[in-house]
Amino acid sequence: MRLFALSLLVGILLGSAGSRANGADDPAPGPESPSPRRGPFEIRDDQVVAQPRLTLPATTPDTLGKGRHLFQTATLWSNSFGYTQDVAGERPKDRRFLVDGEAATVELLFVHGFAKDLDSGVRVPLQWRGGGALDRLIDTWHRVLGLPDGRRPYFLRDAFRVEGITTDREAFSWAGDSGFGLGNVEAFGRWRFHRGSAWSSALIGRVVLPTATGPFDGNGAAAGLQWVSARSFGPKLDAYLGLGGTIQGAGPVRGVRYEPARAHAFAAFEWRAFSRVSFLVESNIASRLVDDIDRYPGVHWLVNAGASVEVSASTRLDLGFTENFMDQMATTDFAFYVALRVRPSSREASPPSSPASRR
Repeated sequence: MRLFALSLLVGILLGSAGSRANGADDPAPGPESPSPRRGPFEIRDDQVVAQPRLTLPATTPDTLGKGRHLFQTATLWSNSFGYTQDVAGERPKDRRFLVDGEAATVELLFVHGFAKDLDSGVRVPLQWRGGGALDRLIDTWHRVLGLPDGRRPYFLRDAFRVEGITTDREAFSWAGDSGFGLGNVEAFGRWRFHRGSAWSSALIGRVVLPTATGPFDGNGAAAGLQWVSARSFGPKLDAYLGLGGTIQGAGPVRGVRYEPARAHAFAAFEWRAFSRVSFLVESNIASRLVDDIDRYPGVHWLVNAGASVEVSASTRLDLGFTENFMDQMATTDFAFYVALRVRPSSREASPPSSPASRR
């Protein structure tokens, strides 16, 4: 959380200085520039309890441009592990909650530019949750890097368990709610209301439809609004900031009552190291997700990092991972992210040929 606050403060101060130094309203880097900024990964919080809810990802204020469109497919494979109980292991006397399992989301995304500073899109997520197979790999990762393992080896490996007691002393369990299903379809619009040499800023609105099936149904419709800004510091470095909020029905859903309103914020940095390659780091934070699981943490903080590669003029590959360096009790412990986006070139009308050229 301290890292996020520091990143946010540094970004604001640098941006303010840049605004005073640059008075011209020049366009931000666009798709025609030799090394355009590519923007954050837009990784969602796929912790098992958060997976079916609307969360606001780190993103960019840059729009596609009139008549352009974008197709993307992305896969996020996450491992979740958190608990509050008197002793680590399978035989506690007092277990308030245990969240142990894996989640995967394959998203299909389509975006179309309706105007220079306005685009809109649809995101269709296909989701899964279950015991998975990453526990042993993550134990090795933590051991090699010297990171806290949360005493994971004391628990069953590759098991799916979401269970505990509520603040009303009611027991809940998702033991039979693993498997595949369609997630809630999301529609969004991005309006870039400022495009300058210092900051470019946009408002992004999202609406989620209750289309989920299988273990993901019952979460209801949702809406979110996000302010996003970006600034380029010379030809290589970009900063992104965002603030927003979501509203969604509280439930209860499978014995768990969610917070109906949440606040979200992010800071992200992109280093365009080469003409076709960027390295990115993102810090995302959100307010309380769950209202009534006893002793469930109220702050959700994650770090995402990775690389973005322009495979061709119209194709981009993103490779990233999520790591929780502080408190894994309520957010994803570790995740892999792969995305492939295709942005076909817009077709310009050819000028009419002259009589001489026709001869």
